[in-house]
Amino acid sequence: MRFIIFITTLLAFVWSCYWFIISNKYSYKVSAWSDICSASVSANLSKIRGFPNRFDTKFTNLEIKQANSEPIKIDRLDVMRLSYDSSHYIFAVKSIKNIFGNNFTFSKGLASAVSNGEVAPTISFQGEDVAIDKKLILEELNFKIWPMTDLSKLNFSLFAKKANIKDNKIDLSFQGKIELNSDFNFDSLIGFVSNIDKLVKISGKLFIEDIKGLDTVVRKDLNSWKVFLKSESPEKIPIFIRNLNMVVLN
Repeated sequence: MRFIIFITTLLAFVWSCYWFIISNKYSYKVSAWSDICSASVSANLSKIRGFPNRFDTKFTNLEIKQANSEPIKIDRLDVMRLSYDSSHYIFAVKSIKNIFGNNFTFSKGLASAVSNGEVAPTISFQGEDVAIDKKLILEELNFKIWPMTDLSKLNFSLFAKKANIKDNKIDLSFQGKIELNSDFNFDSLIGFVSNIDKLVKISGKLFIEDIKGLDTVVRKDLNSWKVFLKSESPEKIPIFIRNLNMVVLN
């Protein structure tokens, strides 16, 4: 019995030492990734928590400058990682301001970044009760971004569920790709966000319930983002989509 207690105590001590040593290294890594010391980022960063199985940290009042638009603002961003798996990160957020010129709020917003030895991680997002500029409300929003062989392009898929009194529930899905004017960069927060400014276009097929897939292109038109939809029967497109300021029907 004493031997078991000794081994258990020893293992607990070794693991505690490991956690505190690695947590210090992880803290430096998070600081470097977030670029908090740069002129482009301002935020408050909490101490690493989550002993014994996780490394959790929190950014508050996060603000990231953009070259051609207002800074991206996030009131709180939680970053979580298992202490024994450095390839998988979880991000939790409640609101994001000034993404593509729009403000997003969520009752639940979780993103994950998983690296499997690829040149860029696979990024997934799950949001519930998503409000875009307090106008478009989605019960559910899911998207996934994963790398292609061409580093200036990314695969992109999306699913959204819209609740509407007249049209009942409307499901939207999209399959396509993102084109950038330079290689995707996830080495830092600034590198990741800067790809938004480097985005050339998103192109693919938009599916709305039983409507035939619509050729879709998202790109910046002068100073604002536009969604160009090509449809032989535009009247079949739900009115909430047709009434969006950023939608252009061809």
